[in-house]
Amino acid sequence: MLNDQNFPENLPEGTNEHIENKHYLSPRREKGSGRKRGVPLILTVILGLVLFTAGAVFGGMFFSRAMSRASGLDQDGIMGKLSTLQLIVDNYFLDKYDQKDLEEGIYSGFMGGLHDPYSTYYTAEEYKQMLDEDAGEYQGIGVTVTKNTDNNYTEILSVNKGDPAYNAGILAGDFIVQVNGQDTSAMSLTEVVTEIKTSDDPVVLLIYRDGKEMEISVEKSTISINSVSYEMRENHVGYIAVSQFIDNTDEQFRDALNQLETQGMKGLILDLRDNGGGLLSACVNMVSQIIPEDDLIVYTQDKDNNRQDYNSNSAETFDYPIVILVNSNTASASEIMTGCLKDYGLATVVGSKTYGKGIVQSILPLNDGSAVKLTVSAYYTPKGLNIHKKGIEPDVLMEMTAEEWKEVREDPDKDPQIRRAEEILLDAETDQK
Repeated sequence: MLNDQNFPENLPEGTNEHIENKHYLSPRREKGSGRKRGVPLILTVILGLVLFTAGAVFGGMFFSRAMSRASGLDQDGIMGKLSTLQLIVDNYFLDKYDQKDLEEGIYSGFMGGLHDPYSTYYTAEEYKQMLDEDAGEYQGIGVTVTKNTDNNYTEILSVNKGDPAYNAGILAGDFIVQVNGQDTSAMSLTEVVTEIKTSDDPVVLLIYRDGKEMEISVEKSTISINSVSYEMRENHVGYIAVSQFIDNTDEQFRDALNQLETQGMKGLILDLRDNGGGLLSACVNMVSQIIPEDDLIVYTQDKDNNRQDYNSNSAETFDYPIVILVNSNTASASEIMTGCLKDYGLATVVGSKTYGKGIVQSILPLNDGSAVKLTVSAYYTPKGLNIHKKGIEPDVLMEMTAEEWKEVREDPDKDPQIRRAEEILLDAETDQK
């Protein structure tokens, strides 16, 4: 049972994990500054993560090379120690345990030994969940959740209008105390998400709100992830916000550009604040709609200095002035897009220094249906800059306080960075005349 002491008036910001590409681009974040559409480090799962597999062929190549470089683990010693631990647990552990959970813990621990926050192990169930959501759709209830670090319960960050959770009366700011009778404070965020999504039956949530608990049964349906939103602002300034890079983001971006152009757009604000990354392929396809065909967007280098170039793959070009909005939660694929357009002088960057993730992960599937995500290369902007742990400095430095972010969440028209971007675009239009 919860009491008000468990829920302080000023709740802390959560933690976040995002994703990357066929090689991946998204960090598991550290605590950051205030946010516009969430909290830094939100595990923006929207009840699921978006992932990509490198494929069986690449996986085979990878493991062949890995075997040739085997570091010589003491397999006999490891097996002997595990057997000893098994005997100790069997003889002295008080509670029951699941043998499969122990095995999965071994694999997770192995990857944890790399001391790389971006390399991790996924069970078959977790990996399937990621693949199901890669196309931008998933079976769920339509909410974004995070793990509240102060009370360890699952917090609702946003509710998609018109989706099952919204129709059931769930609100942003609610806490999920139990999911199908299980205490969420004792579960990882992934476990909570999996429990919500498992089976076609309605999920039963025990919700804490305003000092009261209530049980709500929520039906499930196919949820479409909208990663792009847009509007035409005053003076024919187009505004596009991109929340993440998934399979259909480039198509949504193209549709948004087309709609704004038919409305007479003369300049574009591209809002990448709080965008933690996603699929490199989606990022490349988006940037290809702006820069000339065959121009370099980004290149990667692996541990053997093998280089792979990613060039613009479209004859489309964008002839309007652009302002990109960034903050400390702008990461990975978002930094690739920002760095490319900044290098070519095609955009003015406004906001605060970006997160600084200049490395790439690949998803490697295993024979039993599980998978590992592994850091495999570093990426560089067209000018050869690697921004890992450095970030991208904006052209116009404009920090925002937590109070300003709070006001913006309540009234988007009070956003000072958007107003500054509009001024820059109007000045650019005047100069063209």
